Amino acid sequence: MGTRSYIALQIEEDEYLMIFCHYNGYPDDNGAILAEHYDKQEKVESLIQLGDLYFLRSKLEPNPDLPHNHSTPQPNVTIAYNRDEGWSDCEAVHKTLDELNDPGEIGIEFTYIFTFEGRWIYFPTGEAELGFRDVKEDLDNDTVQYGSFFTEHENNMDWPDNGDFALDTDLRL
Repeated sequence: MGTRSYIALQIEEDEYLMIFCHYNGYPDDNGAILAEHYDKQEKVESLIQLGDLYFLRSKLEPNPDLPHNHSTPQPNVTIAYNRDEGWSDCEAVHKTLDELNDPGEIGIEFTYIFTFEGRWIYFPTGEAELGFRDVKEDLDNDTVQYGSFFTEHENNMDWPDNGDFALDTDLRL
């Protein structure tokens, strides 16, 4: 099971060019990679041009002489569904903020937006009305917001001393 996320480039006041990323959508993973390695408009545009992603990594281009897909990934290279897996209909799509804020049927957990000002902001999907957070600032200050879904269910967990845990609630939605 993956932590799904949207990665978007702001192109108008309320229009975004968006791709989907299946794995590692948490701010301390995908958010950190975006803030550190995709900090310029040109890099973000190149990332978005890949379309939907299996994994986000620090590099975009695989060595063409070596295999690269989810079964045989090259180190630190992003895996794109179209380029690396041969899937179709994976291109970036235009969305409004309301559309980005809808977790939909596949359960998007975080949304990342590269703004006109050249910074990454994020929000737990479904909670945009609570405000946007600055990715780099939250990572630097250890103030990442994981959203009410995570917090609500974390509070219902029984955390024993041996590291094993059991849920007090059924998380199937």
